[in-house]
Amino acid sequence: MLKINRLRIEIETENGQYGVDESFDLGLNFLASEDNTCGKSSILEAIYYCLGFEEIIGGKGEKVLTSVYKTFLEDGEKKLHVLEAKMYLEISNGIEIISLFRSAKMENRDTKLISVFFSKLKDINNKDTLVEDMYVHMQNAAVNDKGFHHFLEKFLHLDLPTVPSTDGNQRKLYLQLLFSCMFIEQKHGWGDLFSGMPYLGIKDSKKRVIEFVLNLDTLVNEKNKEHLKSEEYKIKSEWELHVRELFNAVNRETCSIIGVPVKPCIINSINMTGVHVLKDDKDVEEYLENQKEEYKKLEVIKPKVIDNFDKLQHELEEIETDIEKYKEDINALRKQVLHEKTSIQVLNSNLEVVENDLKNNKDAARLRDLGSKVGCSVSKNICPICQQEIPDTLLPTIEGMEIMSIDENIRHLEAQKIMLNYARESHIKSRDEMDRKIQMLMGKVFSLQRLAKAVRSDLYSVDDSVSETIIYKKIDVQSKIERIETLLSFVEEKKSKLLELSKDWKKYLEDKEKVPTQKFTQLDLEKLSLLREHFVVNLKPMDIRVWQIWMKLVFLRKHIYQSLKSLT
Repeated sequence: MLKINRLRIEIETENGQYGVDESFDLGLNFLASEDNTCGKSSILEAIYYCLGFEEIIGGKGEKVLTSVYKTFLEDGEKKLHVLEAKMYLEISNGIEIISLFRSAKMENRDTKLISVFFSKLKDINNKDTLVEDMYVHMQNAAVNDKGFHHFLEKFLHLDLPTVPSTDGNQRKLYLQLLFSCMFIEQKHGWGDLFSGMPYLGIKDSKKRVIEFVLNLDTLVNEKNKEHLKSEEYKIKSEWELHVRELFNAVNRETCSIIGVPVKPCIINSINMTGVHVLKDDKDVEEYLENQKEEYKKLEVIKPKVIDNFDKLQHELEEIETDIEKYKEDINALRKQVLHEKTSIQVLNSNLEVVENDLKNNKDAARLRDLGSKVGCSVSKNICPICQQEIPDTLLPTIEGMEIMSIDENIRHLEAQKIMLNYARESHIKSRDEMDRKIQMLMGKVFSLQRLAKAVRSDLYSVDDSVSETIIYKKIDVQSKIERIETLLSFVEEKKSKLLELSKDWKKYLEDKEKVPTQKFTQLDLEKLSLLREHFVVNLKPMDIRVWQIWMKLVFLRKHIYQSLKSLT
């Protein structure tokens, strides 16, 4: 709770000190005067100002205050210049009492500074009174320890929620917004409960304040929804990253992988047994075993060139044949890639034409619709002279052939645009797949060329020289084994990551199911219904009073009329 106990205003002039010092009792307090411009509004402004809530009355700092605090005040016929203006406010939260001091005009003291005395106003000058300086209307004043509104929130035992802001971030529901529905601004406050609410970048600020004041669950529900959206985005992003890294690693080894869920879903260790890495359309485990067997065979062969020239010659011919075949495949794929690129360029050009036509037709339709609203007969495809129908096209019409209207053109062009986009995406996918195959074949050609070089070296070596072919094959096979084993280890690691993300996804789905689908919970509806009932009940006696006053006014009017009539 917030209770205002006492307000003291000190205004120093060349003619001495002016001001007020008033205490407020529990219950309803009235500020009354026999005439206007006697300071009632200035007292309310001082209360707002001491609490740092002057934005409710139109702005920040001393500029929103009346001239009595800044320039001059009137004492009878005299206009006295204001030298200093100080305001003190004693408030209570029901348990503790503090006093606030803020200046409106004072040398060497900024108006953003508020001094907090942890005592009653009459005791602020005691040597034992603790005092702490804080600031308002500066960055992070609502969250930093030295921010006055952060302190005031804790002092009033409020736990303000974080709510969505207009820039997409989450911010605290500011005290200025909350108190704008409790401090009613006197000039415009009669027209709207939140007429004085400042703009502080909070999305749907009025709605958030009502939700907080009535303690509705909608605020918590929407916060949960925002959290779930963030969690969903996080899981999907991480899942997509792991899947992409997995496919890239598999493709680097000219392998393929099946059974990997590309989108988040609930999986377990049994589901992951369906994930298989393939090499040359065979399970990579089988390929690995074959490579290990090959390596064992190479190990028993002595690395010496003996009388095996025919075998080496035959092996070289096979290698060169394979190289030529792979090169032919590469050339054929490159031609197809060029064809795909040409198709993509043509489709891009066609899309540009279609989009321009679509834009022009939509502009024409828009102008036609605008013209029809002002009653122009031409825009309605009617000749203003002979009242005959005007076609949408300037082309000569052929009997029996109908020309499409502007609206039909728009629908046709939109359908064409969808079709062309689909075709372009298909060609792009085909091009990327061919590029991947080319890279894979070029890797094979490179390995075979190195092997062919080793075989040629053996063919022209003396009998007792070391066989480069055997050594190269051993190195090549060992390298393949190591790369495949590293790949399998990486796949297992990624499978574990996906299993962990699957648990997070399951929890996300469970939390999503718990969020109410309706805007208001049953408890919220009960609160709103109770508020309505009390509001109506409180209006009834007020309605009776208004009716009684109106009847008295009617009676008084008749009485005055009769009195005037008798005089005449």
